[in-house]
Amino acid sequence: MEEDLAKLADLIIVIVESAGTLTELGAFSLSPSLRKKLLPIVDKEYEHHSSFITNGPLHWIDVESDFRPTIYTPLNMVLAAIDQIEERIGRIPKPHSIKISDLSTSPKHFLFFIYDLISVIQPASLSMINHYLSAIVPSLSSSTIDIPTLIGLAVAMGLLRATAIGGGHNEVYYTPVDTDRIGRPFHHSRLLYLEARRAEHASVLMAIPEAKAVLDLLRETQ
Repeated sequence: MEEDLAKLADLIIVIVESAGTLTELGAFSLSPSLRKKLLPIVDKEYEHHSSFITNGPLHWIDVESDFRPTIYTPLNMVLAAIDQIEERIGRIPKPHSIKISDLSTSPKHFLFFIYDLISVIQPASLSMINHYLSAIVPSLSSSTIDIPTLIGLAVAMGLLRATAIGGGHNEVYYTPVDTDRIGRPFHHSRLLYLEARRAEHASVLMAIPEAKAVLDLLRETQ
């Protein structure tokens, strides 16, 4: 999961406020690719302490991270460091269009492609998603990309949601309607007009009783 996050995230902020976040920071700092994207926020009282954390994970991060150095601030008023936090966020490269010749080589862009695909074919089961992807991206069969992991990350990011069907034994995935992403593809809009493609697909689903039942279930959950 750490490697998956490293490939997908531009910046990971860790507010070091508990034993759990200390463990998380240590685990993340062991990954060279993830270490470059870490920004720890630590209570100011530990700024000049010599400890395993400061001499180990924080030191590595302060040497290698693109968002270094560690921010020290009183955690009970963390917004006092908002200027520093905004400056580090400002280091993230500005988004721009890019052409990917093989999606199986780029997990980040593959995740966004899955979002656009589900926007058209939703509600979609995992087997349905795999069926489309295997036809669209033949190189997927020899790739290390794990589709359920990418879908799980998309759900965790709020891009997708899941609803259980068939007595709770299966799930279908769909794009939420209460976000500002609705109708906005990650693909260039000139290449993919989501509303039109979605309307074409939905008209077919409405003619299939089993599919219509699932659509009705989603209306109830939303």
